[in-house]
Amino acid sequence: MSKQNTKIDNFDKWKFIFLMLYFVILTVERVISLVKCLTSGFSGFDNLDYYMIMLTIFAIFGSYIFAIIRCTDTIKHREKGNNLFAELSVAAGILLLGGMVHTDGSIPVIQFISYGMILISMAIHTAKNVKISKNGAKKWLSFAYIVAYSMAIPVVYHTSIGLANVFIPIECVVSAGMVGLFTIMLVRFYSGNGESSFSPIPFLFALVGDIAVLVLRWKEEINSFVLIFLCVATVLWIIGNVMFKKVKKQ
Repeated sequence: MSKQNTKIDNFDKWKFIFLMLYFVILTVERVISLVKCLTSGFSGFDNLDYYMIMLTIFAIFGSYIFAIIRCTDTIKHREKGNNLFAELSVAAGILLLGGMVHTDGSIPVIQFISYGMILISMAIHTAKNVKISKNGAKKWLSFAYIVAYSMAIPVVYHTSIGLANVFIPIECVVSAGMVGLFTIMLVRFYSGNGESSFSPIPFLFALVGDIAVLVLRWKEEINSFVLIFLCVATVLWIIGNVMFKKVKKQ
């Protein structure tokens, strides 16, 4: 085996390790939160609490069942490498559905650590593809855009605003919808060469959805985190489209 192949295998090993750490850490945090929810009694729970608990349970079981079935099938048919990471990306997205709801007993610090693990895995994949192709500008831009997009996904919270009956369904749809679109982006990111197509559909959904969530809750609380990363994602999306169009014209 050549030194080049050994280095590529090392990239794959480490990005797999960090991706697995995402699953382990987020699962532990979600289970801790569920235990607290299920042992604290249901007397004070409302429909949103039940939605978040059921979504979290579905996310945990759904992600691992999907991973076991699909990844086992992939390895069995010797379709490793990018195909395996594509399957794991879907499982990661399913688990993220449960991570984007603020259930009772949530531990944000642990959640952020788990998200950090998947971002490190993505960075390793980017570095690997830059090493192979020597074309780093668009790959690192793609990495930054996908990261910013993921950070702009709003977490589902309770609210006491007057339009709560309107806000909560919108918040749930925007959060779950952006997780789904991020998952598609992640699958393409891992199964390809680490570049984003900077498609307008995920971006416009995030732009309209995040603005609706921010505006409706503006007087109660300004979600600075989502606002900042939406702005960052917007700038990167514009730059990415300019670069992509220039490359296509050449």
